[in-house]
Amino acid sequence: MDGEEIRKLLASITAPVELAMAVPPNMSAIPAAPVLDAGADPAEVEAWVRGVLGWPKRVPPHFAPPDATERELMFYIVPDRELEGARAPVSLGNSDLIAFVPTKDMSKARPFYEGVLGLPREGESPVACAFRANGVLLRVIVVEQLTPFPFTLLGWTVEDISATVAGLTARGVAFDRFEGVEQDELGVWRSPGGAQVAWFKDPDGNTLSLTQF
Repeated sequence: MDGEEIRKLLASITAPVELAMAVPPNMSAIPAAPVLDAGADPAEVEAWVRGVLGWPKRVPPHFAPPDATERELMFYIVPDRELEGARAPVSLGNSDLIAFVPTKDMSKARPFYEGVLGLPREGESPVACAFRANGVLLRVIVVEQLTPFPFTLLGWTVEDISATVAGLTARGVAFDRFEGVEQDELGVWRSPGGAQVAWFKDPDGNTLSLTQF
């Protein structure tokens, strides 16, 4: 196993969050057991670790669990800089998205998002209210000061924008109209690419949108 293979192997092993021994700043304690389980030669790994200014270290006996084996007590102390390049880049592509919308008055925001827009409410606290929008968690957060942005903060894709606009209009939603923008009688604008968009505001003046692609 060459140096780069050792580097990648050590980088693939998660360092324990809690460890019964001190670890210097900017260093990681990599457990030796999974390294050896992967078939690495202990002498080669130790030589590489020392070569990057790290060292092997054993959990002190008075901190060791009574049933721990010798290999479970051994760690490689490795500089973080040696591992960062070999670790997979952080990606949130498979993580669930949480959307946030501010409000100054939850007594108006909650019935709007729940009753008017029809979002199921999942929970609430004195400072926030959680809704579910087709799997996405939306948290409406109480803030002391709020200046609404002059652009869309939150939007939904819909299959039939005309029917959705008509239904929300019947519930009291007023759709925005903009000078110089060609919109139909419902307030729907057709983009050059064919998407149809309509805008409206929540009780705090946050701009929301509907889009049909």
